[in-house]
Amino acid sequence: MLNFVNHSRLVVACCFVFAVVASGCGSANNGLPSTITVELPDGTAEVVTLGSGVVSFADSEWQFFQTSPAAQGLPFATIIFGPDGELEAFENSTIANSIFGSNVYFDGALHPTAQTGLSYAAATFGAQTADAKGFAFEGRITAFAAGLEAASATATAVGEFEGDDINTVRGTFTFSSRVTLLNIPEGNMDMSFDFMGTRVVD
Repeated sequence: MLNFVNHSRLVVACCFVFAVVASGCGSANNGLPSTITVELPDGTAEVVTLGSGVVSFADSEWQFFQTSPAAQGLPFATIIFGPDGELEAFENSTIANSIFGSNVYFDGALHPTAQTGLSYAAATFGAQTADAKGFAFEGRITAFAAGLEAASATATAVGEFEGDDINTVRGTFTFSSRVTLLNIPEGNMDMSFDFMGTRVVD
């Protein structure tokens, strides 16, 4: 388990986990589980259902940037949350876009990918602590070729709000992907970097 420093700041633990092999209770939702257990920053574990969200992120849009000196100043993903804080989409994503494409929709339906003959289904799970200072968010994706599961990936972001600023988060993003059925260049990758997330405000 990750240790979180207990600042007066709002603590954020974002876990975006994309996986072909489902854990938790299985379902007929295109290979996605109907429930999973998430571990919150305060150490509590909660069983959450497919499509659940984090209320603190309701109806919001965020841009996530890599903060390393080599970064080009462009977001590596724009993240859209729905009315109940459920993850609706990754837009303009540069992470594994050769496999899943630049836009990933977490509605449980089948969508085409950037690869001919490859489709995916994705959905998310989320919860927050009783005091709303921390949360865990997990998304899952299944990729199929000719009806067979073809790829898996795991992405995790862990961070915290910057002081009293509810529009900025900072943390570490890690990503790992494995292609099991197709030959996709750079389909297998592992990366980790610091990020800054900013809420898009009209």
